[in-house]
Amino acid sequence: METDSKTRIPVSDLDEILRVLKEKKTDVQINKDYNSIVIEKGLKKFEVNKNGSVKGSMPLHSFHTDRADSLKIEEDEIEVCYEGGNYVFKI
Repeated sequence: METDSKTRIPVSDLDEILRVLKEKKTDVQINKDYNSIVIEKGLKKFEVNKNGSVKGSMPLHSFHTDRADSLKIEEDEIEVCYEGGNYVFKI
């Protein structure tokens, strides 16, 4: 699957999320298991679970939703898309 900067990746497609992360985010630590992917960079941490749970944390700030349906991954940010809105996590 070819992914450009405007393509949403379903949270259930962890293999594609991992592929794009490795392509665009070479300066982060990425760990994947069957259900989730965890990205860490310094004190920042981002976790996506294929059931729609997304958690992001950094000093003095955090985000959590259980309703994520897709992600848009850029060089310096991950946009979490969910019904009713979106959230941009800088990493």
